[in-house]
Amino acid sequence: MASVRAMKNLTFWRATLLFGLIAVLLLALLPTGDQMVFSGQDKLLHGITFAVLFLLSRQSLPAGASLWLIYPGLMGYGILMEVLQGLTGYRYMEGMDLLADLLGLMVGHLVVLSIRKAQRKLQVSRL
Repeated sequence: MASVRAMKNLTFWRATLLFGLIAVLLLALLPTGDQMVFSGQDKLLHGITFAVLFLLSRQSLPAGASLWLIYPGLMGYGILMEVLQGLTGYRYMEGMDLLADLLGLMVGHLVVLSIRKAQRKLQVSRL
């Protein structure tokens, strides 16, 4: 029974991740106005987006899988997104976006590690 529930959870999170990846790619390829509220807004959005994608990816992995598996896949996705933006003619390919993506992945990783640490402390305190 537990394995059926785990598979349903994995299926839900994988579908959510797929939806997120498609939505982000579509938004990244749409023309944008030059309405930036502050300098660096684009990089901040990249970072937040990739932190969330890291968290969704983590939920999509089976228990015990290495978090390091997430980095190559999402960085490859980020590179693909930048290349496609460069091909549009109205968006630009920027190397700094990839750095923001990587930093976002690292933030997402730190969030996961922090949650795990908090869970371990709760388990120890219950003993």
